[in-house]
Amino acid sequence: MDIKDNLVFIVDSSKAIVYFNEKAKEAFPKMEIGVSCCEATQSGESRCAQCPMITGNPEGVPVFNMNLLKWIQMSYANMEYPGHGTCTVVTGTFYTSLEKEILGRIKFMNKYDFVMEMNLTINRYVMFSEGTYGQPLVLEEEPLDVLLHRTADTMVHPDDYKKFCNLMNLTTLSERLKNAKYPLTEVIRERNTRGTFDDVTVSIIPEAISQDGDEMVLAFFHIEQMHDSKLKSKKERNPLTGLLEKEAFIKEAEEFFRNYHEDVAIIYMDIEHFRFFNKWYSRWQGDRLLKSIGLNLLQMDRMFSTVSGYGGGDNFFILCDKQEPVLNYLIENLNSLINSFDGIEGFRMTYGGYEIKNKTEDIEDAIDAANTAASYDSSSIGKIRWYESNMISDEEREMMLIPDFERGLEDGEFTFFLQPKCNIDESRIVGAEALVRWKHKHKGYVSPGEFIPVLERKGLVYKLDAYIWEEVCRKMGEWKKTGLELVPVSINVSRADIFNLDVPAVLESLVKKYDVPTDLIEVEITESAFVNDLKIIRDAISRLRKTGFRILIDDFGSGYSSLNMLKDVQADVIKMDIKFFDLNSENFEKGLNIISSVFEMAYNIGLPIIAEGVETQAQINILESLGFNYVQGYFYYKPLPLADYEVLISDVKNISHKEMKIQK
Repeated sequence: MDIKDNLVFIVDSSKAIVYFNEKAKEAFPKMEIGVSCCEATQSGESRCAQCPMITGNPEGVPVFNMNLLKWIQMSYANMEYPGHGTCTVVTGTFYTSLEKEILGRIKFMNKYDFVMEMNLTINRYVMFSEGTYGQPLVLEEEPLDVLLHRTADTMVHPDDYKKFCNLMNLTTLSERLKNAKYPLTEVIRERNTRGTFDDVTVSIIPEAISQDGDEMVLAFFHIEQMHDSKLKSKKERNPLTGLLEKEAFIKEAEEFFRNYHEDVAIIYMDIEHFRFFNKWYSRWQGDRLLKSIGLNLLQMDRMFSTVSGYGGGDNFFILCDKQEPVLNYLIENLNSLINSFDGIEGFRMTYGGYEIKNKTEDIEDAIDAANTAASYDSSSIGKIRWYESNMISDEEREMMLIPDFERGLEDGEFTFFLQPKCNIDESRIVGAEALVRWKHKHKGYVSPGEFIPVLERKGLVYKLDAYIWEEVCRKMGEWKKTGLELVPVSINVSRADIFNLDVPAVLESLVKKYDVPTDLIEVEITESAFVNDLKIIRDAISRLRKTGFRILIDDFGSGYSSLNMLKDVQADVIKMDIKFFDLNSENFEKGLNIISSVFEMAYNIGLPIIAEGVETQAQINILESLGFNYVQGYFYYKPLPLADYEVLISDVKNISHKEMKIQK
């Protein structure tokens, strides 16, 4: 911005004005040579406390000019001004609107806890909190006047009810602001989560007209806890998050029930894979994220009279009315915070809900039930999974399975079958996929569908995967020594594996240990692993490819970001399950066009495709007509025990020596 567009004035060592330009005079009508800076700007002592000449901050702070009804970013620098010695030049840059990043740093009237931007034209509002690091707190379902009426009826002290209603009278607010020389300010006693009242200073100022022509005003809220409440709060609240510790939360929950609440629920929240956050992003960032979540929940306590608590680590819980606006507000704002928090990846909120139908229920049991729901189903990440009675019995069965699984690993009960991949033109084997099997000493073979989902929910699947990787490398090393004609074998690597293990380092160590060439071990990663974690997965893939491993994207087409993913991921082969397209008489032509389009796209970027789930000659005919070269499925081979597979590859006529690549 050109300096002529800024206001400029110069102050000598005694803080008297020695120069000013027209913009400064326009902003501060009392600006005159010789007048003190404080008098000229009508700042008063509170504004002076933030002055760059006192704070030493050359950038200063944004201030709202009541004369121009504009925000100004004040900055300063020292200079030699003729005839006045060392002086301070003050410049002000005008902002036409209040942007989030400015609002996240502003300290109007020394301090505030949150700001509400009110749109008087369309009767809507947006809330911002300094502690949410620029994240807006939005409640789309509720008009501004409804919020104000609910606040007055449920949170404002009865003796301050009239004062609050007069201050927040939307009919007269615009005219009152036009005639005001200073912000409209009142101190309102507001009910807190402990049932007592805090003093809340509310200051309202106008904001510039929005781009849509809507009239905007800003309300700043500064909360000052009463002294006795503050002492009590300090003992009962977690110093990092500001939330109630578990024991104090239970006491407040009991008070919550004694009030007028009817449909009530406890929501349990934690952050998926948070145990890796400090390792990847630093403990300071981890604490900052926890504090930010705490501030969001404290904001809810004030807006909805909820009760929020902290269970340590990344565990939070909130007691609230089971109403859609409240629950939507909770998950939308926390999801938004997590998804955009300083560019982090791979961390999502999980929510478990428990509806309390009997107010005499034990609160701690209710928290445990909500926790059970939160950890029950990984597909519910980002939304509330409500507790169901069968979860306890399922949980008990799963807990019985875990020690059995640990024993099975130690006793070598886990092995793998191999399902060959074939080329269509020769019907010969070009590779195979290792698929885990559990041969239980009492039960015989246990279906992967019985134990894999449990291990995934309990965060233990990486142990099984690492075990199978080593078994594959060990067996490949044995076959190599015996002189068998080998084809590449692919192992499955999940999102959880990459979070829990240094996968490239582990695999590199295994191929060296068993003397297996890296081009004989292929790594299959499901497409769903790339959702929200693209950079993390991409980095692992890059390291794997540098070591010589080939990368296969499994289940391609099952997600929502397939095409976008391919431009960012260095893959060598795509695996597409044709069952995803579920061809039938009604959708045959459309499904065929989709499969053809996927193949053409892969062909153009030089990626071979393996069609999975192929079971019939008709499917083979369709794929061959579309140009597909490679398939995997029961039409050729089902998953084979190792002994059967050894017999198969012992006959070199069953093996193709053609490299798997796009057939031009």
